[in-house]
Amino acid sequence: MSWSWRMPRDLPWATPYPLPRDTSDALLAEGQCENLGLLMERYLAFGDNRGHLQLLRELTDRRALVPDYQGQHELIAACDARWQRTAEELGAITFSARPHWRVIIGKGTNDLLEVGIALHPVFGFPIVPASALKGVSRAYAQWVLEAPEEELDRLLGKAEEHGQLRGDLLFLEGSPAGPPVVERDVINPAFGAYYRDAKTPPACYLSPSPIFFLAVGARSRYRFGVASLSGNQEAAERGVQWLQGALTELGVGAKSAAGYGYWELE
Repeated sequence: MSWSWRMPRDLPWATPYPLPRDTSDALLAEGQCENLGLLMERYLAFGDNRGHLQLLRELTDRRALVPDYQGQHELIAACDARWQRTAEELGAITFSARPHWRVIIGKGTNDLLEVGIALHPVFGFPIVPASALKGVSRAYAQWVLEAPEEELDRLLGKAEEHGQLRGDLLFLEGSPAGPPVVERDVINPAFGAYYRDAKTPPACYLSPSPIFFLAVGARSRYRFGVASLSGNQEAAERGVQWLQGALTELGVGAKSAAGYGYWELE
């Protein structure tokens, strides 16, 4: 990722990055970083804004953080092949799906940028964590299908104060089957002052406060899978039914009430 900044002055560190000097020098010499996870978590650059230390605006409004994964086609293909081998070894039932519109998962994972996104811990492309898929599947089975509590505990497990029970179903993380498309989006609350101070009435003269974030776009294709630890294919099929229903009817991730998080099965 190329940056166009002027070198800040009077900063607590010698480069725009709050990193060890050798790491900063290597990054500046390379001039780019293709790992979105490193960019969002470790390589956030700062500048001098009228004597105040501040994140570069291109990071705050996400313009410099919109990745192009087409250049990582071979890497993503290799990860996809490994995902499929793992699913086959586990005897998992798999399927593919695409976002109906946009999906944002891990929205609260980056305090510095205020809004984050769930990324692969090594390669930095967006994923759908298995924990999120398991949770939304349980919600769908419990509240939509009204499945018996005993069946939910047996297949999905439970954690209580006096003991835990491991469920029989194993959910694989949602992984891209090809280069995902990440899009820049914005939340623009206009009445922030009203929510901060009840004495301020909500009115059109209040200034909006745009909050930018990244979301997985509709042109992305992902793989999902559910396996049974005991080898019970009937249980795995039940888990897939719950997961597919959750993805298409409940949505996964943030802002589902606004249309985010819904998937279309292939």
